[in-house]
Amino acid sequence: MRRLDKVGETTTIAHTRNIRDVKSQRWIIENLYRLLGRGSFFWDNPGEGLGIGVVKGHNYFDLMKTGERIKSIDASCKENTATAKELERVARREEALGHMETAREFYHRAVMFYEAAAWPIFDSDDPEYLWLNEKLDECFDKVLAYSPYPAERVEIPFNGKRLPAVLYLTPEREKAPTVLVIPGMDERKERVVNPRDNWYLKRGMNCMTLDGPGQGASLVRKIWVDAENHGEAGKAAIDYLVERREVDANKIGVWGNSMGSYWAPLIAIADKRVRALVTAMSCYYDKNHIFNETSPNFRLRFMWMAGTDTDEEFDRMASTMTLEGREHLVRCPNLVLHGEFDHLTNTVETYRYFDNLGSEIKELRIYENQFHGIARFNDDIYMSSADWLRDRLNGKPPEQKRRIVLVDNERMEHPVDEKALARGLSYIRKDAS
Repeated sequence: MRRLDKVGETTTIAHTRNIRDVKSQRWIIENLYRLLGRGSFFWDNPGEGLGIGVVKGHNYFDLMKTGERIKSIDASCKENTATAKELERVARREEALGHMETAREFYHRAVMFYEAAAWPIFDSDDPEYLWLNEKLDECFDKVLAYSPYPAERVEIPFNGKRLPAVLYLTPEREKAPTVLVIPGMDERKERVVNPRDNWYLKRGMNCMTLDGPGQGASLVRKIWVDAENHGEAGKAAIDYLVERREVDANKIGVWGNSMGSYWAPLIAIADKRVRALVTAMSCYYDKNHIFNETSPNFRLRFMWMAGTDTDEEFDRMASTMTLEGREHLVRCPNLVLHGEFDHLTNTVETYRYFDNLGSEIKELRIYENQFHGIARFNDDIYMSSADWLRDRLNGKPPEQKRRIVLVDNERMEHPVDEKALARGLSYIRKDAS
């Protein structure tokens, strides 16, 4: 018997795959976009999506007025660019007046809209895509130049090329714990950490955000992703970090969200210098979920990231993109943050991944009624995971070595019935009675 309320096994179902099929159904996406905006491509409610933007450094009213102008996918580049230009003009005006703090804020807000304008373009040679990347870099250089703490672009040697990264250092530039931050497939190094509200620096830690293979500026350089090379890229980034005098080589942590939750454990497996790991927004196991059961833009985007336009070649690669059977190789302390109704790696799969981890210290936090982006709790997951990383990297032991909690809408923690969770039952909260 098959349940209607579970995604279940779909690998034998014929899928809409190629670009021609997607474009022939464009009218469906357009109508959804008019109703839901960018939320039609993702999982979160539109209001909660705005909340994510604000946590990352957007201004709420910038998002609202831009969203109101976008009535179709074709308008996305135009209207996001228009807002970016408006914000950049304000930044330049304030810069000319010597108001560098204000200029920095507006340059950063412009960066995020240039990024949003580039998002629908899946082509490393497209002139508009290249121009938008130039504008993004130009504005972000100002964000770094006017930073109240040390922050710089760095280049990571990798297979004869160089991966771009941004390194944020504590104001004192003293040797400190350092977190390597791996963005999701739709993110890039400039956005995954808010430079105006850096939760790592606030806690006395450095951090480095990386455009790994297939991400951000690496796509401009045509550094393609494959099933495993993020592990090598992360190791190369750590090689760079441990040579910096500001970095405590014995206190390296890694954070990865969304597709980064697949990539970050690859780094921990490849490099035992990783002393603590946080993954959020689950993508641990079968990639059939994201590439064949959701909006086709994810498949098309990842094909671009991998440098292939052949379905057969892509399917061969995607079939190997799983951590199943390798969980025991992750041995450092591990925090897993998961939305209860995330179906890219559903709750039962995420529990199985967590249970099989080789980590002696591990914690699973399940956010009740949340989807892939854990949108309502974005502030919580960034703050709480930064606290957790600081504690683990500084050798502070947890109260429990193995812990699972369900977090409700009021951020209250509840015990979980593990037997129910393992069996795939819908109600997993353990009643106090």
